[in-house]
Amino acid sequence: MGGYGRRYWTERNPASRRRKYPRFRGKEAVDVVVIGGGLTGCMAAAVLASDGASVVLLEAERLADAGTAAGLGLILPEPDAAFRSAESNAGRRPSRTAWEEARRSALDLAAALRRWSIRSDLKPSSLAINAPTQDAAAILKKEQQARKDAGLDAPWLAPAAARAEIGSDSAGAIRLRDAFTIDPVRTALGLAAVAERKGARIFERSAVRRTRFTRKHADVVLSSGSIRARLIVVATGAPGALFSQLRRHVRALDGYAVVTAPLSAIMRRETGRHASAMTEAGDTRPWLRWLPDDRVLFAGAAAPPVGPRLRDKTVVHRTAQLMYELSLRHPVISGLPAAWGWRVPLTFTPDGLPWIGGHRNYPFHFFALAFGWHGESLAWMAAKAAARHLKGEARPADDRLGFARYL
Repeated sequence: MGGYGRRYWTERNPASRRRKYPRFRGKEAVDVVVIGGGLTGCMAAAVLASDGASVVLLEAERLADAGTAAGLGLILPEPDAAFRSAESNAGRRPSRTAWEEARRSALDLAAALRRWSIRSDLKPSSLAINAPTQDAAAILKKEQQARKDAGLDAPWLAPAAARAEIGSDSAGAIRLRDAFTIDPVRTALGLAAVAERKGARIFERSAVRRTRFTRKHADVVLSSGSIRARLIVVATGAPGALFSQLRRHVRALDGYAVVTAPLSAIMRRETGRHASAMTEAGDTRPWLRWLPDDRVLFAGAAAPPVGPRLRDKTVVHRTAQLMYELSLRHPVISGLPAAWGWRVPLTFTPDGLPWIGGHRNYPFHFFALAFGWHGESLAWMAAKAAARHLKGEARPADDRLGFARYL
Protein backbone atom coordinates (compact mmCIF):
# COMPACT_ATOMS: atom_id res chain seq x y z
CA MET A 1 0.00 0.00 0.00
CA GLY A 2 1.28 3.41 -0.93
CA GLY A 3 0.22 5.75 1.86
CA TYR A 4 -0.06 9.52 2.23
CA GLY A 5 2.10 11.57 -0.08
CA ARG A 6 2.86 8.62 -2.36
CA ARG A 7 1.50 8.41 -5.90
CA TYR A 8 -0.24 5.44 -7.43
CA TRP A 9 1.28 5.88 -10.88
CA THR A 10 4.82 6.15 -9.50
CA GLU A 11 4.53 2.95 -7.50
CA ARG A 12 2.93 1.15 -10.43
CA ASN A 13 6.04 2.07 -12.43
CA PRO A 14 8.91 1.89 -9.91
CA ALA A 15 12.28 3.49 -10.63
CA SER A 16 13.95 0.07 -10.55
CA ARG A 17 12.10 -0.87 -13.75
CA ARG A 18 12.80 2.33 -15.65
CA ARG A 19 15.66 3.12 -17.94
CA LYS A 20 18.09 5.75 -16.68
CA TYR A 21 19.20 8.47 -19.08
CA PRO A 22 22.52 10.35 -18.80
CA ARG A 23 23.11 13.92 -17.69
CA PHE A 24 23.77 16.50 -20.40
CA ARG A 25 27.34 17.75 -20.70
CA GLY A 26 29.11 19.81 -23.33
CA LYS A 27 27.93 22.01 -26.19
CA GLU A 28 25.48 21.12 -28.93
CA ALA A 29 23.51 22.68 -31.76
CA VAL A 30 20.12 21.19 -32.66
CA ASP A 31 16.81 22.16 -34.20
CA VAL A 32 14.76 21.84 -31.01
CA VAL A 33 15.36 21.68 -27.27
CA VAL A 34 12.41 20.39 -25.25
CA ILE A 35 12.47 21.50 -21.60
CA GLY A 36 10.48 19.10 -19.44
CA GLY A 37 10.38 15.33 -19.46
CA GLY A 38 6.77 14.70 -18.54
CA LEU A 39 3.99 13.58 -20.83
CA THR A 40 3.89 16.91 -22.68
CA GLY A 41 7.64 17.01 -23.27
CA CYS A 42 7.82 13.38 -24.36
CA MET A 43 4.98 13.92 -26.82
CA ALA A 44 6.72 16.97 -28.26
CA ALA A 45 10.01 15.11 -28.62
CA ALA A 46 8.33 12.14 -30.32
CA VAL A 47 6.35 14.29 -32.77
CA LEU A 48 9.21 16.64 -33.64
CA ALA A 49 11.74 13.83 -34.05
CA SER A 50 9.27 11.92 -36.22
CA ASP A 51 9.09 15.00 -38.45
CA GLY A 52 12.84 14.84 -38.95
CA ALA A 53 13.98 17.54 -36.52
CA SER A 54 17.08 17.05 -34.41
CA VAL A 55 15.80 17.08 -30.82
CA VAL A 56 17.27 17.17 -27.33
CA LEU A 57 14.94 16.64 -24.37
CA LEU A 58 16.07 17.89 -20.95
CA GLU A 59 14.50 16.77 -17.68
CA ALA A 60 15.62 18.27 -14.38
CA GLU A 61 14.96 15.05 -12.40
CA ARG A 62 13.57 11.76 -13.78
CA LEU A 63 11.24 11.36 -16.75
CA ALA A 64 7.52 11.32 -15.93
CA ASP A 65 8.17 11.75 -12.21
CA ALA A 66 6.56 15.12 -11.48
CA GLY A 67 3.18 16.35 -12.75
CA THR A 68 2.71 13.34 -15.01
CA ALA A 69 2.93 10.91 -12.08
CA ALA A 70 0.42 13.05 -10.16
CA GLY A 71 -2.11 13.12 -13.01
CA LEU A 72 -5.44 11.48 -13.74
CA GLY A 73 -4.45 9.44 -16.78
CA LEU A 74 -7.39 10.70 -18.87
CA ILE A 75 -7.36 11.64 -22.55
CA LEU A 76 -10.43 13.88 -22.73
CA PRO A 77 -12.03 15.58 -25.75
CA GLU A 78 -12.16 19.03 -24.16
CA PRO A 79 -10.07 21.48 -22.11
CA ASP A 80 -10.45 21.70 -18.34
CA ALA A 81 -13.04 24.49 -18.35
CA ALA A 82 -16.74 25.13 -18.75
CA PHE A 83 -17.45 26.30 -22.30
CA ARG A 84 -19.73 29.11 -21.11
CA SER A 85 -17.00 30.52 -18.90
CA ALA A 86 -14.29 30.21 -21.56
CA GLU A 87 -16.52 31.82 -24.17
CA SER A 88 -17.29 34.71 -21.84
CA ASN A 89 -13.62 35.30 -21.01
CA ALA A 90 -11.82 34.42 -24.26
CA GLY A 91 -14.51 34.72 -26.92
CA ARG A 92 -16.29 32.12 -29.02
CA ARG A 93 -13.66 31.57 -31.68
CA PRO A 94 -10.73 30.64 -29.36
CA SER A 95 -13.05 28.58 -27.19
CA ARG A 96 -14.54 26.67 -30.08
CA THR A 97 -11.04 26.09 -31.45
CA ALA A 98 -9.90 24.69 -28.10
CA TRP A 99 -12.84 22.25 -27.93
CA GLU A 100 -12.58 21.16 -31.56
CA GLU A 101 -8.81 20.69 -31.40
CA ALA A 102 -8.99 18.85 -28.07
CA ARG A 103 -11.46 16.33 -29.49
CA ARG A 104 -9.44 15.87 -32.66
CA SER A 105 -6.24 15.54 -30.66
CA ALA A 106 -7.74 12.95 -28.31
CA LEU A 107 -8.53 10.68 -31.25
CA ASP A 108 -5.21 11.37 -32.97
CA LEU A 109 -3.21 10.68 -29.80
CA ALA A 110 -4.99 7.38 -29.23
CA ALA A 111 -4.29 6.39 -32.84
CA ALA A 112 -0.60 7.30 -32.45
CA LEU A 113 -0.25 5.24 -29.25
CA ARG A 114 -1.64 2.25 -31.13
CA ARG A 115 0.48 2.90 -34.23
CA TRP A 116 3.66 3.17 -32.19
CA SER A 117 2.71 0.07 -30.14
CA ILE A 118 3.17 1.93 -26.85
CA ARG A 119 2.12 -0.07 -23.80
CA SER A 120 0.04 2.72 -22.33
CA ASP A 121 -2.94 0.73 -20.98
CA LEU A 122 -5.04 2.64 -23.51
CA LYS A 123 -8.75 1.92 -23.14
CA PRO A 124 -11.75 3.67 -24.77
CA SER A 125 -13.92 5.61 -22.35
CA SER A 126 -16.31 8.53 -22.25
CA LEU A 127 -16.72 11.56 -20.01
CA ALA A 128 -19.91 12.15 -18.05
CA ILE A 129 -20.34 15.73 -16.82
CA ASN A 130 -22.90 15.06 -14.11
CA ALA A 131 -25.50 17.29 -12.50
CA PRO A 132 -26.20 15.69 -9.09
CA THR A 133 -29.11 18.05 -8.27
CA GLN A 134 -31.88 19.87 -10.11
CA ASP A 135 -30.11 23.20 -9.57
CA ALA A 136 -26.93 21.77 -11.06
CA ALA A 137 -28.94 20.38 -13.97
CA ALA A 138 -30.31 23.84 -14.77
CA ILE A 139 -26.74 25.17 -14.94
CA LEU A 140 -25.56 22.22 -17.01
CA LYS A 141 -28.45 22.66 -19.47
CA LYS A 142 -27.21 26.20 -20.10
CA GLU A 143 -23.73 24.80 -20.68
CA GLN A 144 -25.15 22.27 -23.15
CA GLN A 145 -27.03 24.99 -25.03
CA ALA A 146 -23.93 27.19 -25.25
CA ARG A 147 -21.98 24.30 -26.74
CA LYS A 148 -24.73 23.51 -29.22
CA ASP A 149 -24.93 27.19 -30.23
CA ALA A 150 -21.20 27.04 -31.01
CA GLY A 151 -21.64 23.92 -33.12
CA LEU A 152 -20.14 21.52 -30.56
CA ASP A 153 -21.38 18.07 -29.67
CA ALA A 154 -23.06 17.92 -26.24
CA PRO A 155 -25.45 14.96 -25.98
CA TRP A 156 -27.70 14.90 -22.92
CA LEU A 157 -28.28 11.87 -20.72
CA ALA A 158 -31.65 11.74 -18.93
CA PRO A 159 -31.46 11.18 -15.16
CA ALA A 160 -32.21 7.44 -15.26
CA ALA A 161 -29.65 6.82 -17.99
CA ALA A 162 -27.07 8.97 -16.18
CA ARG A 163 -27.60 7.10 -12.91
CA ALA A 164 -27.15 3.77 -14.67
CA GLU A 165 -23.98 5.06 -16.33
CA ILE A 166 -22.20 6.51 -13.31
CA GLY A 167 -23.87 4.66 -10.44
CA SER A 168 -24.53 7.88 -8.53
CA ASP A 169 -27.28 10.46 -7.99
CA SER A 170 -28.01 12.42 -11.12
CA ALA A 171 -30.51 14.93 -12.48
CA GLY A 172 -28.95 14.55 -15.93
CA ALA A 173 -25.53 14.69 -17.55
CA ILE A 174 -23.62 15.61 -20.67
CA ARG A 175 -21.91 12.50 -22.00
CA LEU A 176 -18.95 13.02 -24.33
CA ARG A 177 -17.47 10.27 -26.44
CA ASP A 178 -13.91 10.01 -27.78
CA ALA A 179 -12.24 9.79 -24.36
CA PHE A 180 -9.65 7.26 -23.23
CA THR A 181 -7.93 6.13 -20.07
CA ILE A 182 -4.19 5.49 -19.87
CA ASP A 183 -1.36 4.95 -17.43
CA PRO A 184 0.28 8.39 -17.81
CA VAL A 185 3.74 7.29 -16.66
CA ARG A 186 3.88 4.28 -18.96
CA THR A 187 2.62 6.46 -21.79
CA ALA A 188 5.30 9.12 -21.24
CA LEU A 189 8.08 6.54 -21.02
CA GLY A 190 6.81 4.86 -24.17
CA LEU A 191 6.76 8.16 -26.04
CA ALA A 192 10.32 8.87 -24.86
CA ALA A 193 11.38 5.53 -26.33
CA VAL A 194 9.69 6.43 -29.63
CA ALA A 195 11.43 9.82 -29.65
CA GLU A 196 14.78 8.13 -29.09
CA ARG A 197 14.15 5.65 -31.91
CA LYS A 198 13.43 8.61 -34.17
CA GLY A 199 16.78 10.18 -33.27
CA ALA A 200 16.03 12.38 -30.25
CA ARG A 201 18.52 12.45 -27.40
CA ILE A 202 17.19 12.41 -23.87
CA PHE A 203 18.90 13.61 -20.70
CA GLU A 204 17.80 13.34 -17.07
CA ARG A 205 19.00 15.29 -14.03
CA SER A 206 19.84 18.11 -16.43
CA ALA A 207 18.25 21.26 -15.05
CA VAL A 208 18.14 24.33 -17.26
CA ARG A 209 19.53 27.44 -15.58
CA ARG A 210 18.31 29.97 -18.15
CA THR A 211 17.60 30.57 -21.82
CA ARG A 212 18.91 33.46 -23.89
CA PHE A 213 18.46 34.54 -27.48
CA THR A 214 19.68 36.78 -30.28
CA ARG A 215 17.97 37.70 -33.52
CA LYS A 216 19.06 34.43 -35.09
CA HIS A 217 18.93 31.69 -32.47
CA ALA A 218 18.40 30.75 -28.84
CA ASP A 219 20.68 29.12 -26.28
CA VAL A 220 19.69 26.82 -23.44
CA VAL A 221 22.20 27.12 -20.61
CA LEU A 222 22.84 24.36 -18.06
CA SER A 223 25.46 24.15 -15.33
CA SER A 224 27.28 21.54 -17.42
CA GLY A 225 27.02 23.04 -20.89
CA SER A 226 24.77 24.76 -23.39
CA ILE A 227 22.68 23.97 -26.45
CA ARG A 228 21.96 26.25 -29.40
CA ALA A 229 18.56 25.74 -30.99
CA ARG A 230 16.13 27.06 -33.55
CA LEU A 231 13.22 26.43 -31.18
CA ILE A 232 12.79 25.84 -27.44
CA VAL A 233 9.63 23.97 -26.44
CA VAL A 234 8.75 24.76 -22.82
CA ALA A 235 6.79 21.75 -21.56
CA THR A 236 7.02 22.35 -17.82
CA GLY A 237 3.30 22.76 -17.09
CA ALA A 238 3.87 26.07 -15.30
CA PRO A 239 6.31 28.94 -15.95
CA GLY A 240 8.28 28.06 -12.82
CA ALA A 241 11.46 29.80 -11.75
CA LEU A 242 12.89 29.59 -15.26
CA PHE A 243 10.25 31.94 -16.67
CA SER A 244 9.24 33.72 -13.50
CA GLN A 245 8.16 36.85 -15.40
CA LEU A 246 5.26 34.86 -16.83
CA ARG A 247 3.88 33.69 -13.47
CA ARG A 248 1.52 36.65 -13.26
CA HIS A 249 -0.25 35.34 -16.36
CA VAL A 250 -1.32 32.06 -14.75
CA ARG A 251 -3.07 30.90 -11.59
CA ALA A 252 -1.64 28.11 -9.43
CA LEU A 253 -3.71 25.78 -7.24
CA ASP A 254 -3.05 22.54 -5.42
CA GLY A 255 -5.49 19.73 -6.07
CA TYR A 256 -5.44 16.34 -4.39
CA ALA A 257 -6.08 12.77 -5.48
CA VAL A 258 -6.78 9.48 -3.76
CA VAL A 259 -6.79 5.89 -4.95
CA THR A 260 -8.88 3.48 -2.91
CA ALA A 261 -8.27 -0.06 -1.80
CA PRO A 262 -9.81 -2.61 -4.23
CA LEU A 263 -13.60 -2.65 -4.40
CA SER A 264 -15.51 -5.73 -3.34
CA ALA A 265 -17.79 -7.56 -5.78
CA ILE A 266 -20.89 -5.86 -4.29
CA MET A 267 -19.23 -2.45 -4.59
CA ARG A 268 -18.39 -3.10 -8.24
CA ARG A 269 -21.97 -4.10 -9.04
CA GLU A 270 -23.54 -1.06 -7.39
CA THR A 271 -21.27 1.68 -8.75
CA GLY A 272 -22.40 1.81 -12.36
CA ARG A 273 -20.92 0.49 -15.57
CA HIS A 274 -17.39 1.78 -14.97
CA ALA A 275 -17.30 2.83 -18.64
CA SER A 276 -17.13 6.60 -18.09
CA ALA A 277 -14.89 9.00 -16.28
CA MET A 278 -16.95 11.51 -14.32
CA THR A 279 -16.81 15.17 -13.38
CA GLU A 280 -19.56 17.54 -12.30
CA ALA A 281 -21.04 20.85 -13.29
CA GLY A 282 -20.03 23.88 -11.23
CA ASP A 283 -16.93 25.70 -10.09
CA THR A 284 -15.61 22.82 -7.94
CA ARG A 285 -15.01 19.96 -10.33
CA PRO A 286 -14.22 16.57 -8.83
CA TRP A 287 -12.80 13.88 -11.10
CA LEU A 288 -13.45 10.17 -10.91
CA ARG A 289 -12.05 7.33 -13.01
CA TRP A 290 -12.01 3.58 -12.60
CA LEU A 291 -8.68 1.82 -12.49
CA PRO A 292 -7.94 -1.59 -14.01
CA ASP A 293 -7.26 -3.22 -10.62
CA ASP A 294 -10.80 -2.52 -9.28
CA ARG A 295 -9.78 0.68 -7.55
CA VAL A 296 -11.20 4.20 -7.84
CA LEU A 297 -9.13 7.31 -8.48
CA PHE A 298 -10.98 10.36 -7.12
CA ALA A 299 -9.55 13.88 -7.29
CA GLY A 300 -10.56 17.40 -6.41
CA ALA A 301 -10.37 19.69 -3.35
CA ALA A 302 -8.40 22.31 -5.29
CA ALA A 303 -7.27 25.28 -3.19
CA PRO A 304 -4.46 27.85 -3.09
CA PRO A 305 -1.07 26.18 -2.53
CA VAL A 306 0.22 25.75 0.99
CA GLY A 307 3.85 26.05 2.07
CA PRO A 308 6.17 23.03 2.21
CA ARG A 309 5.86 22.74 6.01
CA LEU A 310 2.09 22.20 5.78
CA ARG A 311 1.99 19.91 2.77
CA ASP A 312 2.10 16.58 4.62
CA LYS A 313 -0.69 17.56 7.01
CA THR A 314 -2.74 18.97 4.16
CA VAL A 315 -2.44 15.75 2.14
CA VAL A 316 -3.78 13.78 5.13
CA HIS A 317 -6.66 16.23 5.60
CA ARG A 318 -7.56 16.39 1.90
CA THR A 319 -7.38 12.61 1.54
CA ALA A 320 -9.97 12.22 4.28
CA GLN A 321 -12.10 14.95 2.68
CA LEU A 322 -12.01 13.26 -0.73
CA MET A 323 -12.87 9.84 0.70
CA TYR A 324 -15.87 11.40 2.45
CA GLU A 325 -17.00 13.12 -0.76
CA LEU A 326 -16.57 9.88 -2.67
CA SER A 327 -18.73 8.02 -0.13
CA LEU A 328 -21.50 10.61 -0.63
CA ARG A 329 -21.54 9.82 -4.34
CA HIS A 330 -21.22 6.07 -3.83
CA PRO A 331 -22.51 5.18 -0.33
CA VAL A 332 -21.84 1.49 -0.93
CA ILE A 333 -18.10 2.10 -0.63
CA SER A 334 -18.35 3.99 2.65
CA GLY A 335 -15.61 2.73 4.95
CA LEU A 336 -13.32 1.65 2.12
CA PRO A 337 -9.84 2.94 2.98
CA ALA A 338 -7.61 5.12 0.81
CA ALA A 339 -4.48 3.33 -0.33
CA TRP A 340 -2.74 6.39 -1.83
CA GLY A 341 -3.23 10.12 -1.41
CA TRP A 342 -1.15 12.88 -3.01
CA ARG A 343 -0.96 16.51 -4.05
CA VAL A 344 -1.60 17.54 -7.68
CA PRO A 345 0.00 20.87 -8.74
CA LEU A 346 -2.40 22.69 -11.08
CA THR A 347 -1.91 25.66 -13.37
CA PHE A 348 -4.65 27.61 -15.14
CA THR A 349 -4.83 30.66 -17.39
CA PRO A 350 -7.29 33.46 -16.54
CA ASP A 351 -9.75 32.32 -19.24
CA GLY A 352 -9.36 28.59 -18.57
CA LEU A 353 -7.97 27.73 -22.00
CA PRO A 354 -4.48 26.26 -22.40
CA TRP A 355 -1.49 28.37 -23.32
CA ILE A 356 -0.04 26.85 -26.47
CA GLY A 357 2.27 29.06 -28.51
CA GLY A 358 4.76 31.87 -28.17
CA HIS A 359 5.22 35.06 -26.19
CA ARG A 360 6.48 38.32 -27.64
CA ASN A 361 9.20 38.65 -24.97
CA TYR A 362 10.62 35.19 -25.68
CA PRO A 363 11.56 34.72 -29.34
CA PHE A 364 12.30 31.11 -30.40
CA HIS A 365 10.23 29.79 -27.46
CA PHE A 366 7.08 27.73 -27.81
CA PHE A 367 5.09 27.29 -24.57
CA ALA A 368 2.80 24.38 -23.65
CA LEU A 369 1.43 25.38 -20.24
CA ALA A 370 -1.61 25.66 -17.99
CA PHE A 371 -3.57 22.52 -18.81
CA GLY A 372 -5.40 22.30 -15.48
CA TRP A 373 -6.44 18.85 -14.26
CA HIS A 374 -5.99 16.99 -17.52
CA GLY A 375 -3.69 17.79 -20.40
CA GLU A 376 -3.14 14.67 -22.46
CA SER A 377 -5.10 15.76 -25.54
CA LEU A 378 -3.87 19.34 -25.09
CA ALA A 379 -0.28 18.13 -24.93
CA TRP A 380 -0.72 16.31 -28.23
CA MET A 381 -2.30 19.45 -29.69
CA ALA A 382 0.75 21.43 -28.52
CA ALA A 383 3.22 18.92 -29.97
CA LYS A 384 1.60 19.07 -33.41
CA ALA A 385 1.38 22.87 -33.27
CA ALA A 386 5.08 23.10 -32.32
CA ALA A 387 5.99 20.94 -35.32
CA ARG A 388 4.01 23.22 -37.63
CA HIS A 389 5.62 26.28 -36.02
CA LEU A 390 9.11 24.91 -36.62
CA LYS A 391 8.35 24.28 -40.30
CA GLY A 392 6.71 27.69 -40.79
CA GLU A 393 3.36 26.02 -41.46
CA ALA A 394 1.32 27.37 -38.54
CA ARG A 395 -2.42 27.49 -39.12
CA PRO A 396 -4.58 30.51 -38.23
CA ALA A 397 -6.22 28.41 -35.51
CA ASP A 398 -2.83 27.85 -33.84
CA ASP A 399 -2.59 31.51 -32.83
CA ARG A 400 -5.93 31.45 -31.04
CA LEU A 401 -4.53 29.49 -28.10
CA GLY A 402 -1.29 31.44 -27.77
CA PHE A 403 -0.53 34.38 -25.54
CA ALA A 404 -1.59 36.82 -28.26
CA ARG A 405 -5.25 36.29 -27.31
CA TYR A 406 -4.61 38.41 -24.19
CA LEU A 407 -3.24 41.36 -26.17
